[in-house]
Amino acid sequence: MVDLDNIKTIVIVMMENRSFDHMLGYLSLAPFARGDVDGQKIDPAWLSQFTNYDKAQANQPFHCTNPYWLPPEFDPPHERDNIAAQIDPRQDNSYPMNGFVGAIPPKVSDDPNVRKLVMGYFGAYEVPISHFFAQNFTICDRWFSALPAGTQPNRLMAMGGASMIALNQSPLPNQDLVYDWLNQRKVTWRVYHQGIPFFAMMPKWLAPVLFGDNFRKFEDLAGDLQNTPPDDLPDVIFVEPTYGDAPRWGRSTDDHAPAGVSDGQEFLMQVYNAVIANVDFWKSTLMVIDYDEHGGFFDHVRPPAIPTHPPDGARWSIPFETLGVRTPAYIVSPFVARGGVSHNLLDHTSLLKLLGEKYGGGSYSSDVDARAVGSLSHVLDFTNPQYDTPAPPPVNEYLAKRPPAPQVVVRPPRDTALQQGFADVVENMKQHGADSTHPKFGPLLQ
Repeated sequence: MVDLDNIKTIVIVMMENRSFDHMLGYLSLAPFARGDVDGQKIDPAWLSQFTNYDKAQANQPFHCTNPYWLPPEFDPPHERDNIAAQIDPRQDNSYPMNGFVGAIPPKVSDDPNVRKLVMGYFGAYEVPISHFFAQNFTICDRWFSALPAGTQPNRLMAMGGASMIALNQSPLPNQDLVYDWLNQRKVTWRVYHQGIPFFAMMPKWLAPVLFGDNFRKFEDLAGDLQNTPPDDLPDVIFVEPTYGDAPRWGRSTDDHAPAGVSDGQEFLMQVYNAVIANVDFWKSTLMVIDYDEHGGFFDHVRPPAIPTHPPDGARWSIPFETLGVRTPAYIVSPFVARGGVSHNLLDHTSLLKLLGEKYGGGSYSSDVDARAVGSLSHVLDFTNPQYDTPAPPPVNEYLAKRPPAPQVVVRPPRDTALQQGFADVVENMKQHGADSTHPKFGPLLQ
């Protein structure tokens, strides 16, 4: 087992709903042409293999040059049945990965020029901070979402190693999370959140979100990291963006369609700048940035045949036969190779395995330990730490092209279980005695 004593703080950032090919697949194409990245290709045989047919229209991957928005309400469905149609399992247990466009229901869009957007991929200009991370730290091109399912099941897997649900629903069932695991081991932790934190949807965590010391405003992150001695900071820090499916003020920054990715790029830059501002803190930090699932966007790599069976008491019974679709992951730390690529087979529980190695005597739980994926510790290299802090690229011109930020509280429709779940949180906050004077959520409670 890797000696993790050099790491004092682990920072965890989980974004929303983008695939690896969509965000980082360009790295294997000119002008970068990185042979160490399993990304997009332009040879006719490869393109033919992964052509997605939508009725009579053939759709191949293409360079998308608009990182600022998607057509209104274009959120490709990505629940369990949708993903099964996207990866298109065959009787011979193959997964041709050519159902992404055809799986979009007509009610989402019947415009072929909109539907094909799930085949788009960004380049370096469209994702400047992601590109910066890829050039200066290590990315993972074999990181898969834990389940071929939607947001809530994957976040439960990422934050607990099991999911009691296979479909998004409200409220989230109470189950043990990594917060409980850390508390049991007296490991300190904190959540910095821009908007409503995700697990406010789980009833047992709503009161701590409203009134507890473990949940702080994102605006406090930079000052806390800059002005607090590293030994006095939490051992594990979770940083959450503003979720597009939640009632919110200002921009959504989680990358959830139909929002563009430019706001998420700014958010990730802000987190990075906060982490590197205190040199002493940076020298003992591991930051992990990943995405909960692919959000319906194309990826060409077939999910590995690693099954997941329902835990005791689960609200689902049919096992998942594979992992989910491949998602981007960036490992930002002095303890990774500059411009490196990890090909280790990983999923969201790989981070829990690392936590188990560092804080659990080598074990997170029997189920997580037995899962046939590697630990994130296998990506780290302590032999030649890179303590300098590369400066991110200037993005003022890039960000200036965004649509104006909303000037009022945005309350999304309740068309999906996730939107309903976040809307229910606001009502439950009021039932817990929070009102318009609440220091974090007041504007949402008016």
